[in-house]
Amino acid sequence: PFGYYSRPGLAYYLTGELEEKQLFPFTQKELKALDLRFVQDRVVRIEPERMLVGLERGTWLPYERLLIATGSQAVPLKVPGVESAGVYKLDNMTDARSILSMANRAKTAVVTGGGITALELVEGLRARGLQVHYFLRGSRYWSNVLDETESHIVEGRLRQLGVRIHPNTEIVSIRTEKGRVKAAVTQDGREVGCQMLAYAIGVKPRLELAQSIGIETERGILTNEYMQTSRPHIYAAGDVAQAFDPFSGQRVIDTL
Repeated sequence: PFGYYSRPGLAYYLTGELEEKQLFPFTQKELKALDLRFVQDRVVRIEPERMLVGLERGTWLPYERLLIATGSQAVPLKVPGVESAGVYKLDNMTDARSILSMANRAKTAVVTGGGITALELVEGLRARGLQVHYFLRGSRYWSNVLDETESHIVEGRLRQLGVRIHPNTEIVSIRTEKGRVKAAVTQDGREVGCQMLAYAIGVKPRLELAQSIGIETERGILTNEYMQTSRPHIYAAGDVAQAFDPFSGQRVIDTL
């Protein structure tokens, strides 16, 4: 419903460094100057033989070339209690607004996840004045990307900010009361009380449209060096694309 905005900028929206209006890098006037036709609807079908996309409202749009740039979405946390009020991901503007609304009322938050988005949630909630418990599945932050010294630099800065870090800790369930989060329960039976629980445990490309018409996929939509899919008039780009890397000769997803 929001049109184009900077999703990476949501991190700075959470900390208060950016206002919501600053997440929109182009004005309506600038977009109109590009001579684009904007359709606020959802594509639910593609008919490649007829070169048509079907919209949720029942209309069809013809195309000569089609770009699938459906991005990725947060991998869901699958533990008992995850559907209760007070559990959040940071996937889009609606999520960010919900987090900020709850942050004004909550006192303590638990964050779980090992990458950049989890770190952004920790920083954002701490900037809003909450006591933050950060659960790391492994012994240190982002160990598959950072070396030990780099991880400790990040962790040291978080501790300076007042974040409590819990290494080797996983959530196995969420204790609730009257449908709301009351505590995160860990694998060793500990309970950490909180009113908010936020997770960022990975992302998954949105492949459903491509797969529905038989486009070749692996972890993402497979493309060649020109970003063409297995159907030459259909292209893919962004988080959903598993693009050809001429240096390695492999097709890779680069979600960063």
